[in-house]
Order: sequence, then C-alpha cells, then structure tokens
Amino acid sequence: MRITVFGATGRTGRLLVAAALEEGHHVTAYARTPGKLGIAHPDLSVVEGRLDDEEALTRAVRGADAVIEGVGSESEGTRRIVRAMAATGTRRLVAISTCSVPDPADLPDLRVRALARFVRTVAPRPWSEVRAAAGVVRASGLDWTLVRVARLADGPPTGQVRAGHYGHGAVGMSIRRADLAAFLLGQVTDRTYVGAAPAVSG
Repeated sequence: MRITVFGATGRTGRLLVAAALEEGHHVTAYARTPGKLGIAHPDLSVVEGRLDDEEALTRAVRGADAVIEGVGSESEGTRRIVRAMAATGTRRLVAISTCSVPDPADLPDLRVRALARFVRTVAPRPWSEVRAAAGVVRASGLDWTLVRVARLADGPPTGQVRAGHYGHGAVGMSIRRADLAAFLLGQVTDRTYVGAAPAVSG
C-alpha cells in the first residue's frame, strides 16, 4: 500500500515510517526538515513542506491509500490535510489524538480527567488545538479513526496493545511509541474503528 505520514520526523513518526517500510509499504513522509528523518529506503519518498503549504500537502497525499497524521496539536494543519485528501480522493485517515479529547463511549475515569485537567491548566493552547483538530477529523466525511493516547513512553515494543474506551477498565494510561506505531499501521487496513476514537495503552 501507499501510505503518507505526517509528523514523520517525530519520535513516533520515525518508528512508524520504519515499520511501514519493513512491512513492504511505500511511504511518503511529509517533513519540514527532511534531514531529521534519518531513514533511506527505495520505497521511501519525502515531500518537503510546512503545514501551510497546500500545494505540497496535496502532492503528498495524491495517490495514497491511507494517511497517518500525527500533527493533532495544530488544528489548521489538520484542516489543510483533510482538505488535500478530499481534493485528491484519498479516503482513509488515521490520526493521533490524546485523552484530552472525550468520546461518547467513555465512562468517567478519574486518572484521565486529572491528566486532561492538568494539560488544560499548564498548556491551554495545545489542549485547545488537539480538541479542535479532533473536531476537524470527525467532521471530515473521510474514513477516519482517532487514536487517543494518554502518555507515551520510549523503549522496545512489547507487542501488547489494549484498545477500547476510557472508564471501562480495559485501557491504561501509557503506551510505548513502538507499540503505538504498530497499532496505527494496523489501522490502515483494519476497519474496526472507522468513524471511532479508540483509546489505546500497553
């Protein structure tokens, strides 16, 4: 498959790109600073651009079977990506989000509520942006999935990912980046959570 990755030079993004290439996908990595990617592969293409470069965004998603987006703290960037996907007929969008974004299927969870309240207090703009970006994804009309995480950890993959909704006792508060990358990649072909916002943990 042809997969476009936004946020490719981040710590999770680089793991995601490497995993997709290992599985035999062709990856287009969108990067403001391509040198930060640090990956060379015959099935890797890099499009250089910022999130306000609509021509570059359109070029990056044209012909893709799926887009994985990790720039949820910039809602206008998400809006432009969605617009580029709509213009090129690209349907599948998997977007990283956070526990600050609620879902109707969640039940009250004191840990999640405390963390979201803390983020809102110390980083009100990112808190607001990630919620706005989630709203853009939900209203996009695309085949979208919002993958919500509370805390990210480094370390080798465990191969264990729990997915569900907060407050039901099945999902914890932390996931390793490598496990998140594997879950995101799996959503490209898995239709279970199309139109849904699962929370994930290790």
